[in-house]
Amino acid sequence: MSELSLRLRGRSLGLATGLAIVALTFVVAPGRALAIGETITDVRILDNQRTEESTVRSIAGLANGELLEADTLDKVRERLNTSGLFADVNVWWEPHGEGVRVNIAVKDKFPWAPVPTASWSANNKSLGLLFVHGNLFGRGKQLALGGRLATVDSGATLAYRDPALFGSWAYWQLQGLVQRQVVPEYDSFGLGTLSDPQEIRETTFTSYGFDLAFGIAWLRRVKTQVSWHLERFNFDKSDNPNDPNLLLAPSMQGGVLGVGRAALSFDFRAREFAVLTGAALTGYVDYASPAFKSDYKMYRGGVIWEQGIKFLRRHNFVYSAGAFAGHDLPFFAENTAGGPNLRGYLYQQFRGDTQLSGKAEYHFPLFSIGSMDFRGLGFYDIAAVWFREIPTGAAPITDAGGNSYFPRDTYDQRTFPVTLPSGFSFNQSVHSSVGVGLRFFLRSVAVPLIGVDVGWGIEDNLHPQYLIVIGA
Repeated sequence: MSELSLRLRGRSLGLATGLAIVALTFVVAPGRALAIGETITDVRILDNQRTEESTVRSIAGLANGELLEADTLDKVRERLNTSGLFADVNVWWEPHGEGVRVNIAVKDKFPWAPVPTASWSANNKSLGLLFVHGNLFGRGKQLALGGRLATVDSGATLAYRDPALFGSWAYWQLQGLVQRQVVPEYDSFGLGTLSDPQEIRETTFTSYGFDLAFGIAWLRRVKTQVSWHLERFNFDKSDNPNDPNLLLAPSMQGGVLGVGRAALSFDFRAREFAVLTGAALTGYVDYASPAFKSDYKMYRGGVIWEQGIKFLRRHNFVYSAGAFAGHDLPFFAENTAGGPNLRGYLYQQFRGDTQLSGKAEYHFPLFSIGSMDFRGLGFYDIAAVWFREIPTGAAPITDAGGNSYFPRDTYDQRTFPVTLPSGFSFNQSVHSSVGVGLRFFLRSVAVPLIGVDVGWGIEDNLHPQYLIVIGA
């Protein structure tokens, strides 16, 4: 054999050997791309201590016989993190028989805890205790029992929720509640100013009732829900906040409120620890009538949009917008703005039957200590609240304090201060605030443990308001 033939044969053998090694490398070495399109032949659950395996499988939404897609593992991880049951989730695949096995390792959160709750703002301070069990029977059922004492809204509640009825996409929840409220009304345009509003009347009443809801989470992300809310309201008094012995014209009359609600939501949000991603759209319609055992007759509706955007790994931009409107709303069901939803103003400083609102927040990491995360935020809140309908055509009535009110000819006999503006006015109805805040998260808990916000109302010459919230 000639030297040239030997060289050519050697080169061919070398090339064939190299191709064989490359091919063997691709076949033997595991890689995510090689598993795409493979059949899932086994799903294995690992490390679950408190949560039933069937519950983990139901939340993961993965079964034998499905094909492994490019985003399958990410979807499973997102579903498990969003459930709020697990402190850590790890999902990976490995070859198994004629396909692949998906391994799901979860670290359970501690399922229950007594959580102290408190809040502090200029005109509403509260202190309470909330007992929450987020994983009853190891099946993700939820129980909450809590109570609070507050300047404005004290109360207690007991609630149970089954997020997967008989392991299906159907869910139901039942809540019982009792409340005592001392609701303020402000005059920011007549006797007072935006930065120093005059409280002209306080209404005290108690209520008790329940809320029963049933829904279906279609394909996990789309939810339809119907509910029935029945609550008895007992009016106590309306008085002068500076002189409780001076009784004023009642702002409302007691009765039973029975409301039927239909709601539809598209929820594509996911939360991994403190970072929210995705969008959600929710709409609802409420109707109160004797058919729902109600003394009051009213209707209202609302739509809410929220979206979270993640960037730079742990930075988060969250914005939301909402629109709400009603007709013949009882005093206790009116839309309000101020405090938590308009952080540069007093709690419930503005009220009306119609409301537009928006919020934008930029969250960013500050530092971490072990499993504790400290995050900062900057925010902008805006709200437009007004009454479309005030019975200004009726003859005003005057109470013992010399205050005048327009009465409404409805079951609740709502009375409106004559200084309250009627109809939309940009200068009087629209309010906004800017501010900064701090959040303290414990990674084993799904909600921030402590939140501190400082807001400045733009229309009231940047007068600061402070809001501190501890617990859920």
